[in-house]
Amino acid sequence: MFLQSAAVREDGGVFLSVCVRVVCLPLLTVNATGKLIVFGITQHKHFFQMITTLLEVSSTKEWMMHPPILNAIRMAMQENIAGHVVLSAEQVAKHQAYAVSMNANGEKVRFSMSSDDDGDEGCGPGKVEEERFVAIIPVCGPITRNGDACSYGSIDFRNMVMRASDREECNGIIAYINSAGGSAAAIPDYKYAIDYAHSKGKKVIAFVDGMCYSAAMYLAVLCDEIYYMNVKDGFGSIGVMAGFYTMLSGEKNAYTNETWNELYATQSYEKNQWYRDAAKGDYEEVQKDLDETCDEFMADVKAHRPNVTDEHLHGAIFDAKDVEGALNDGQSTIDEIVMRLLSEETTQASVSFDATNTNTNINMENYPLICNACGLKAGEIAVTEEGAFMNASLLGSLEAYMKEAEQKVADAEQKATAAETALAELQGKVDELSAQVTAANEAKEVAETALAQANEAHSKELSDLNAQHADALAKKDDELNALTEAKDKEIAKLTAEKTDAEANLQTTKDALATAEQTIADKQAQIAALTNEAGEELNSGEAPENNGEGVKAQSLRTFDPSKYKTNVERKAAFERFKRGEE
Repeated sequence: MFLQSAAVREDGGVFLSVCVRVVCLPLLTVNATGKLIVFGITQHKHFFQMITTLLEVSSTKEWMMHPPILNAIRMAMQENIAGHVVLSAEQVAKHQAYAVSMNANGEKVRFSMSSDDDGDEGCGPGKVEEERFVAIIPVCGPITRNGDACSYGSIDFRNMVMRASDREECNGIIAYINSAGGSAAAIPDYKYAIDYAHSKGKKVIAFVDGMCYSAAMYLAVLCDEIYYMNVKDGFGSIGVMAGFYTMLSGEKNAYTNETWNELYATQSYEKNQWYRDAAKGDYEEVQKDLDETCDEFMADVKAHRPNVTDEHLHGAIFDAKDVEGALNDGQSTIDEIVMRLLSEETTQASVSFDATNTNTNINMENYPLICNACGLKAGEIAVTEEGAFMNASLLGSLEAYMKEAEQKVADAEQKATAAETALAELQGKVDELSAQVTAANEAKEVAETALAQANEAHSKELSDLNAQHADALAKKDDELNALTEAKDKEIAKLTAEKTDAEANLQTTKDALATAEQTIADKQAQIAALTNEAGEELNSGEAPENNGEGVKAQSLRTFDPSKYKTNVERKAAFERFKRGEE
């Protein structure tokens, strides 16, 4: 069974340690050129710290890190362990935290701030008793909480900042940054450390010499000031990403051919749910966590760096010179910053960390709005007999709050203007609809008039048709009475004519039904025009025969099919013309 550990050097190299049961193999690393190197475990005291770092790197879900560095870690862990690469030896070391003081002769004195330093300059700021000093704490390489043999973790940073802040001789702290970012879990340590330094009246300045991306950018904006060394130093990459491996139960390891089996207790149906969902391609929960973390990141950037714009907040990277005044305060050197801090007066514990109020005559709890604007609870601003004291951090918070309030007022005014414009547009639409309703009502009146006229014309037409029908029936009865005494042949003829007349009568009735249906359709159109304006209905056309269809005479027809030959048919047709048949 293998236990793999990894830690990342300040130059991007990755240390790997592989253990078989309890027997440890040499410590591995990848240098800046990608070459794999090794040194003996017995020669390095940070082995167990690196095991801890492996667990952190392997288990971290959310990252604030430049992707190429994160991918370098992943590939080194995966490929070098499985690839059996030939190893060589190389000595490595990390940047040490140190402090700079000025002795009685005006000379700068440097001494270690690290508790695990092997150098000749000793441990902690205790070697210089009286002189004021500036603590310089490096944040180099990928950021983790636990650190490794090549870089400090955020826990180390927090502890060293607190240790320096507790010293009255400390005139300030410099975070020396050259990092592409790292674990989002490190941010609370940075926040606590800087808040603690501010509570002790210590200024914290970020100095960038190389990269200041993602989590490193987060640390920088928490500081009171930000400076850079070179105009091409990198800033930005503000955002959050997720990087992790998943393996479903039943899948085989590509290197060991082992099958991964994953079972959960019946009661543990929510355990690792985000991981199991992600393994199946459902990233909703991971996305929710990323968005929440990123919202907090962006809010802190805007609160501490009020001149940032939207273009700075979505992951883009910039040259230092291009974001001067927004993501940084300008170009400088670390010596210039040190000398400035050493020359400044400082006040120990200007803001009490436990939020106690030192003056009974001035109760800041009576000013909750001011405390809220500074991001503090009521009463957390310490006061003296001269009044309330606000350090640079609180002033910055107050300034950011006031700018945010101004922006909210401007946004509200803009929204009010937009609302007025929308109201005017809505009123215009109401007027337009009113005009349409008026036009529809006028069209309705026209249609109703047309319908009345059509009904009147229909009534007259129906009366005329009935009279004509009565006259036709009377005449037909007279003809039938006269033809009763005629020959049998004429009776058959008259019977046929009577049948034709009845057919014409049915046609007339069908015409009446059609006319009634037309009236119904016109009434339906009128009903439709009540809700929507339409075209004027056609009042209808007079019948083609002017209502005298019942007077039409029936035509005799010749049926040649009754005859077998053409001669018979010709003779019959001549008789038909003469009226003989």
